[in-house]
Amino acid sequence: MANVAAAFGFRQIGYLSGGGPDYQLATRAIQSSYATKIFNGDPVIKSGAYITQDTSASTTLLEGIFQGCVYIPTGGGTPIWSPFWPGAVAASDATAYVLNAPNALFLAAALNTAISSANIGSNISFSLGTGSTSGGGFSGATVDQSTITTNVASAAFFPFQIVSLYQGVGNGSDPTTPFNWCVVTFNNQRFRTLTSVT
Repeated sequence: MANVAAAFGFRQIGYLSGGGPDYQLATRAIQSSYATKIFNGDPVIKSGAYITQDTSASTTLLEGIFQGCVYIPTGGGTPIWSPFWPGAVAASDATAYVLNAPNALFLAAALNTAISSANIGSNISFSLGTGSTSGGGFSGATVDQSTITTNVASAAFFPFQIVSLYQGVGNGSDPTTPFNWCVVTFNNQRFRTLTSVT
């Protein structure tokens, strides 16, 4: 059955073998004036004291995957939980929840061209896409098969590495047609690199 295009960002599905499944989320700050929306499942990066959506999708060191936030609205009142950051709506800096376990595994959809079993072990980048402000506020990010390269030097700092193909049934499970799904883990991420974070 041919796959249908789908985008849901990076959805955690487990951990690499040998890693303790603690399911903890780290807290980070979002600057109250930050106007760009951050969706559930978006890759995020550190920018000074804050996190921002990773719009470079290339070789920038990842902080982790965004999992929602709590903020006080500009008019004041009770703190609001949101699965996505609506952008510049807070009276003060918001608290973001980020999945940054270095051994986490994520399910992600391919942008277009099918990812094959020959691509397992390759590093890969992503396409940010457009997230949704309805429902769970899910990301529109997908892994971008066109970034897979045999040039090890150029791929060394790509954000993710392909671990396996999706082994389920239904949409995303056909590795012979575009838009299939795969399992990835962090490659260029804060706790998986020798480079310090500024």
